[in-house]
Amino acid sequence: MNNNEVAVNTSIEDIYGDNPLITQLPPILDTKSVIKHLRGKLKFLPKQRFYAQQERIHLIAQLPHDFFQPLTKHLSLEQKISIMIRQGYVSRNITNGDRNRHLHAAFQQLEPSNESSYRYAPPESTATSMSIIGCSGSGKTTTMNKILRYYPQVIEHRELGLKQIVYLKIDCPHDSSLKNLCSNFFRAVDLALGDTNFEHRFTRSRLNVNAMLQQMKIIANNYSIGLLIIDEIQHLNTKKSGGAEIILNFFVTLVNVASIPIVMIGTPKANEILQEDLRSARRSAGLGSLIWEPMRNEAPTPDLSTPDQMIISEWYAFTNTLWQYQWVQQPAELTDELRNTWYYYTQGIPDLVVKLFCLMQIHAITIGLEKITSELFKKVYEEQLQPVHDILDALRSGNPTRIARYSDLTIPQVQIEEYVEQQRFKAALKTEIQRKDLGPHYSTLIGMLTALGHPAATIDLHVTTALKKYPNENLQVLLQHILEVLDGSGAKDKLDKPQTTTPARKPRTSRKVMKVEEWKSTETNDLRNFFSQAQEQDVDVYELLKSSHYLFDPTRPILH
Repeated sequence: MNNNEVAVNTSIEDIYGDNPLITQLPPILDTKSVIKHLRGKLKFLPKQRFYAQQERIHLIAQLPHDFFQPLTKHLSLEQKISIMIRQGYVSRNITNGDRNRHLHAAFQQLEPSNESSYRYAPPESTATSMSIIGCSGSGKTTTMNKILRYYPQVIEHRELGLKQIVYLKIDCPHDSSLKNLCSNFFRAVDLALGDTNFEHRFTRSRLNVNAMLQQMKIIANNYSIGLLIIDEIQHLNTKKSGGAEIILNFFVTLVNVASIPIVMIGTPKANEILQEDLRSARRSAGLGSLIWEPMRNEAPTPDLSTPDQMIISEWYAFTNTLWQYQWVQQPAELTDELRNTWYYYTQGIPDLVVKLFCLMQIHAITIGLEKITSELFKKVYEEQLQPVHDILDALRSGNPTRIARYSDLTIPQVQIEEYVEQQRFKAALKTEIQRKDLGPHYSTLIGMLTALGHPAATIDLHVTTALKKYPNENLQVLLQHILEVLDGSGAKDKLDKPQTTTPARKPRTSRKVMKVEEWKSTETNDLRNFFSQAQEQDVDVYELLKSSHYLFDPTRPILH
């Protein structure tokens, strides 16, 4: 290479290969691996649709926490985070002394009168900043947390005698207090490392805000923080004591001087602050500002490169995947009508899309409907999503003024767990009322038939019908009637016809009906065998089944 040629890094190894802060990180993921990492791990089996009501309600309650459909914006964010962490470490290489120069530069600001310390000029920063702006419920924080879980938060380099904090996530205080922000930072570092006491050391001392900010910079360099995420950045809107300006300038210093990448997450209200206060900062643009809007209700469009295929929108991809998790016993097809209704009542806000889907299923199961309908969308929306009606009305209007008025409001928490408990209680109360109205055999029959795996909705219908038609029959006869109908051996309307003292002659069938005295010859786990055992032992068949763990008690509390 002659003097006029410039050395160019041509591979990842050339850029990152000699930097321990980078080489100890997990491998860079390809798109397929990112999707696999982000996708929810919730499993669904069709047979679960015939579990007991309470069990299915608990399965449904997992969705808000465990369901995640990777979208284009999620893949884009993962790639940006991967780049930010690694590029930020480029100018903090341990092996060539860059990290030490950053540390000296941070210490020199604690003693500005010491002119000799200025010989430790920090290397040029390779860090960038980025903001993620979106309404409440759009999945900003959830997605960030999923991406960060791929990385170990702390890596210990024993041979180098240091600990590396790969990422640190803190919340901006509601009151925009700089001291509280510093306290949140020190607390997060203590939690990550486990053996430090920075929060107590610095927040209970008489350090002023500027001194605390400098300590943050030293800690960030000393522990090689790879990425600093500040959530709820819109709280900096408070202009009291110039808080927003001071802290934003400090963030810019971390990026420009200390080479620490920063991601700021907030609602649209934060966008105004960032544009006004950071517009002149050299690295404020960084990797740009990601605007996360609600999903749009867009129909599939033809793929120009492959005419016989269609390109589906994020809304279609999201709802197609979520719709598979139907625990109702009569799963519906996702028609255009249902999908459009779903969108109307959620406006494509992911958090609400999932929660409305959950609430509908729980309601359908509890009332015995066992299917999702357009009418059910409306009913559950009106009864359970009242706190978000104003926000959704503004989005439906398309009026920029109305939308701006509500764009910063936090989506109220729709408490799935609380609703689950309410519906479980209602189901138990309904069972108790029916038990009292229909007599002591109701609960026993429900428990027996549930243990045998019969669908809950069908059980309730046939047990109720049998008890009303034959109020004076014993448990054995009632069970025989119901089993014959459920097994298809009885006439279709058997339970609808009153019993007579002289029953009509039954038509000949090819199937032989087993007599009661023959029940003892059945399999040991056959319900008829239990009846035979109970008669021989002179015990109640219900207690025999219960002691053998064959019964499920529908009134037993599930949640505490």
